Amino acid sequence: MNIPKIIAFYFPQFHEIPENNEWWGKGFTDWKLVKEAKPLYEGHNQPRIPINEDYYNPCEKETLKKQAELAKKYGIEGFMFYHYWFDGKLYLEKPMEVFLSNPDIDISFCVTWANESWTRSWVGKPEIFLQKQLHTNDKKIWESHFNYLLPFFKDPRAIMIEDKPVFLIYQPFLINNSKEMIDFWTELAIKNGLNGLYFVAIKNHDFQTTEFLESYNAIMKFQPREAYTSKGFQEYNAASRFQFLRRLPHIFQLYLTKLNQKLSKHKIYDSKILWKIILENSFVNEFKQTKLKVFESAFFEWDNTPRYKKKSKIFTGLSFEQKKKNLKILMQDAVKNNSPYVFFNAWNEWSESAYLEPDKKYGYAHLDIIKEVTDDLKKELNHL
Repeated sequence: MNIPKIIAFYFPQFHEIPENNEWWGKGFTDWKLVKEAKPLYEGHNQPRIPINEDYYNPCEKETLKKQAELAKKYGIEGFMFYHYWFDGKLYLEKPMEVFLSNPDIDISFCVTWANESWTRSWVGKPEIFLQKQLHTNDKKIWESHFNYLLPFFKDPRAIMIEDKPVFLIYQPFLINNSKEMIDFWTELAIKNGLNGLYFVAIKNHDFQTTEFLESYNAIMKFQPREAYTSKGFQEYNAASRFQFLRRLPHIFQLYLTKLNQKLSKHKIYDSKILWKIILENSFVNEFKQTKLKVFESAFFEWDNTPRYKKKSKIFTGLSFEQKKKNLKILMQDAVKNNSPYVFFNAWNEWSESAYLEPDKKYGYAHLDIIKEVTDDLKKELNHL
């Protein structure tokens, strides 16, 4: 038996792009949101400050190399890069491209297509689009997208399952014609010397329909969002009982989100309940007719105050010992289920306070947990 490898989500929005300067003001990156976050109650851990106040630029090779070395030192085996593609328009692509062009950055990786539209939801205007995601049914666009990603798929550091590069899609139900697109990409992959692609559908919440899943190899449960939107959590929390509204058309959901943001204030949720749900349902495939492989993800903290300010969601309540215990149980479940990977939210999602990178308050404590858990599992398996 092998220790499952931990793959941490990598968020790139810490460098300027012209569009963000236009939409949010000159010099905008997510570091601006992180720095300006204000505590909402006594003891609220905001703002979060990177250790040595290192507000880095991920477009710099040395930054990426340093991050990769630190991650591997503490037992993280790979990064999952978010990739933003809108029918040929790329955003925030430079960190991934710098990584690709520097093979001496020694860490495995995979790519997630973050295929949502961009809106002004942070400021209570989710119905105002900055960049729409159209998912146009056009094979020329599909081929252009594939060709952009092909060098990443063929890179020796690419994470492979069944000898196929892993490719995740953040909101798979939004794609108009999943089967045709995936079949086309599979053909292109084989023509280019690959054995195909390993498609993973990310599950953030219940899907309105599930037919599209037939084209996928696996699902990955995105935490804490998947547990928060689950029926199990709705039993504990009245505010989550309206998740059924996700069955409405997407445009109606945006207006309901706007109304909710106007009426609500920050909400604090107990992470112990979320983790109870995560562990009770770990590696359960609720889509049995599809025979999908299931991948789990973990989190330690979540607090999107930097983005949503007084309207934020805050998941709290875990001691460092509880974080370690939860992760260890999930990793043990992964061993039992012969799962090669456990994903983690996140390496550097600072604007949602979901990060493993060291900070000014706790130093390397979260990375220490990762190392302790992986080291403990190695010892346990060596004694079997």
